[in-house]
Amino acid sequence: MIKVYGLGLSFPVNRVRMCLNAMGIDYEFIVINPLAGETQNEEYLKMSPSGKIPALDDDGFYLFESNAIMKYLCRKYNSDFYPADIVEQAHVDKWLDFIGAHLTNGLAKVFFNKVVAGLIDVEADEKSMEEGYGYLKRFMRVIEDQLGATAYIAGDKMTLADICLLATVDPFEIIDINMSDYPNTKAWASKLMNEPFYKKVHNSYKETLDTVMAG
Repeated sequence: MIKVYGLGLSFPVNRVRMCLNAMGIDYEFIVINPLAGETQNEEYLKMSPSGKIPALDDDGFYLFESNAIMKYLCRKYNSDFYPADIVEQAHVDKWLDFIGAHLTNGLAKVFFNKVVAGLIDVEADEKSMEEGYGYLKRFMRVIEDQLGATAYIAGDKMTLADICLLATVDPFEIIDINMSDYPNTKAWASKLMNEPFYKKVHNSYKETLDTVMAG
């Protein structure tokens, strides 16, 4: 059985979990906490040399980086979430790269300083957090405009780009981003958050964070 290593707070980990859920693939989710140094042992570093999450173990085949994992899974199971058509695939790749390069980097700056810093008892970097908010404000306008033109981020059907984006905007409530400022994105996200592939991860990102804080 496929094994996914990670933590429920991680948006890249949740991308992979949502992808597997959407394809109906059984897998084992193994909780491993990088904040506690659990990704630095020799065994884990064989799967993910950077010591980051997620990591995939598919019967001894190891893979890291969430977008690479999702593409691999779609190719293995012939899923249309990563289309075979070269033009359609290019549109998905374009948005995966955009989300990774701009939104995820901005989110990581904000999330670390607003949430993670408190969990590991380090001082927040206010300048870094401000930069992150700036990135998100700038690049979410591109997402908002696209979702005003198409039902899904890469066109008229759900793809890996939507799964990637959904896991990325999932923590926005936690970091005090008002989704009402992005009505097209809010409507799109609300629809997908009611789908089983999302609900099998959690009912909301806040639910997962509250569980971690309580534990």
